[in-house]
Amino acid sequence: MDALQVKIVTVSTDAPGQILKGHPKHGLKAAMLSDRELEVTDLYGLRNQKIHSGPPGLAGLPVPTTILADAGGVVRWVDQSENYQRRSDPLRVLAALEDHLA
Repeated sequence: MDALQVKIVTVSTDAPGQILKGHPKHGLKAAMLSDRELEVTDLYGLRNQKIHSGPPGLAGLPVPTTILADAGGVVRWVDQSENYQRRSDPLRVLAALEDHLA
């Protein structure tokens, strides 16, 4: 994403150790953050209201969401999935980036 001058930040319910272990597999040059207590998830109103308890140790799960924000923090595009196991298609995100960078 360097060519597009885009920074990627991921937030997941994975524990920090899980994130460190999985980071090389993804090949992302991203800051990968842990939100085990769903604090960031709740701050943005992204807790999945259909799932009231998550895996052991989690109070729930977030709605999978991709947010594109500009350098000023203005949200330019949002994509969400009803299925907690699905994420935004990378080609769809790239198209949105190209639209908003043009």
